[in-house]
Amino acid sequence: MEIDVVIVTYNRLSKLKKTLDCYEKQTVPFRNLIIVNNHSSDGTDEYLKEWENTNTPFNKIIIHTKENLGGAGGFYTGEKKALSLEPDWIFIADDDAYPEPDLMEKFHLFAQQHPIDNYSAVCAAVLTPDGNIDVSHRSKYTITPNNHFIWDVSPIEEYKKTFFKIDFLSYVGPFLNVRALKKVGLINPKFFIYNDDSEHSLRLQHYGDIICVPSIKITHDIKKVGQVKEQVTDNSIAATWGDYYSNRNEMIMMKKHFPKVARKRFRTALKRHLKGKDKTPYGKLVWIAVRDAWLHRMGIHPIYKPGWSVKNN
Repeated sequence: MEIDVVIVTYNRLSKLKKTLDCYEKQTVPFRNLIIVNNHSSDGTDEYLKEWENTNTPFNKIIIHTKENLGGAGGFYTGEKKALSLEPDWIFIADDDAYPEPDLMEKFHLFAQQHPIDNYSAVCAAVLTPDGNIDVSHRSKYTITPNNHFIWDVSPIEEYKKTFFKIDFLSYVGPFLNVRALKKVGLINPKFFIYNDDSEHSLRLQHYGDIICVPSIKITHDIKKVGQVKEQVTDNSIAATWGDYYSNRNEMIMMKKHFPKVARKRFRTALKRHLKGKDKTPYGKLVWIAVRDAWLHRMGIHPIYKPGWSVKNN
């Protein structure tokens, strides 16, 4: 069983170094490590050129993009390259996600004990830097009779099982079945960032179930940025660039996979807008995001680019 790894990196050189060290220490080797350097400006280019000439237990393939493609574009680039190499499975992770030394070993062991060909993805359990399980990366959903969509994180009790089924994976530590990718397609690069992996999860399930195997572990060393809302004044909530992509892409996902939910959300947002209730920076941003999703406007927004926030506009 051939496994290739895809990592996307952007301006986190110190974490990337730690991540690469983790892959070099795997107790069971894999075939290729594909790194997509997403137009970093912190010395990552120079470091990777040196690292490329070192001895490692895997083949190294480094792709330097000419611009920041976002997480979605970066992973699309890596997945496309991996597919051309014809592996059986592709392992996906960020540059700040540190696999346990036995991650590959535990995956092979699970595959020996359970038939996995019909699964679209087999996911690792995601740990916080202090070693606790981060349940937000593996979740499910329900839709109420009145078309209200509810995200449900997988309960901590699920992690006591050998494996359990999920609806949504994050791109922190999933093994993607190449057969599934060939059937449903790769991640959508036009999402740029946020909810790209969630939308891909829904397509992957057209091939087979997605499962999480708690014995396979990876640590995610990050706190979410770009989506932090803080109180600026008594009547105003700060808006950041990440809020735009999160709201827009979720609506695009709903429109594609749950049209009744999307129509209800759009009607609600339109009524708020027409009644003049979107007066805060965040409220205005959400309306623009929902409107753009409804009009299927994707890619990088001309205003809400990485780094934008209400404080500097």
